This record gives sequence, structure tokens and C-alpha cells, in this order.
Amino acid sequence: MQALRPHWLEPAVDVAWVGEGWRDIVAACHTAVVERFPDYQLLAVEQNHGVLAFKAVPSARSAHSAAWTPGDLRELKAIIDTFATRSAIVCEWCGGDGRLRNERARELTLCDQCDERISDPPRPGLDRSEQ
Repeated sequence: MQALRPHWLEPAVDVAWVGEGWRDIVAACHTAVVERFPDYQLLAVEQNHGVLAFKAVPSARSAHSAAWTPGDLRELKAIIDTFATRSAIVCEWCGGDGRLRNERARELTLCDQCDERISDPPRPGLDRSEQ
């Protein structure tokens, strides 16, 4: 989180909404992005449909600097997509080998052990026998 802090759009943000198993993936994504876009701005780090969603723009917008180009956005997306793809096979909670668990109320990428250990919240409107 310390390395990400200068890039957050909201400086008070102090949380990445992903499990500890993805900590290294988030750090590697940040490193790859900052190598190409040193002044990138981070909007969110979260899990979306079982994969890492590292939401960023190439640089902060200001009246004194040029806006980024569509090419910059494509390049940034390509970098981020590499790490989203990597997260799809890494357990979000322990960092072991994982796979998408889309039969859960909330899609998660988990290993077999974490899938057994982490309870699935009930889906609203369904009783336990329907889940």
C-alpha cells in the first residue's frame, strides 16, 4: 500500500479491496505501470468477477498538462490485463493455485482449501436448499 499511496486519486484511500493472496500481483502490476507511466493515477484496486481490477489512468489531468492519448490508454490497459489474467489462476486469499468459483454467490478465484474454508454468504431471496 505504501508504494501505491502517491498514485491514489483520493489520498485518504488506504485499502486495496482484494485478498492477501493477490498482494504480490498488485505490487507487480503497480511496478509495471509505474515503469511506463510514472505519474499514473490510481482509481481503485478491487476484485471484479473473480479477477483483479486495477483501475488507473496514465496520469493526473490538469489544466497545465496534456491529456493522455488513446494509445496511452490502450497500453495501460494491456499492462493491467496481463495481471488480471495472472490473478485468474491465483487464490485471492492464500496465493496458491486457484480457479474461478462462479457457482458462489460472489465469484472468487480460490484454491480448493480456501473454497472449502471460506463460507459463501447466502444469496438474497433463496433458501439454503436452492443454493
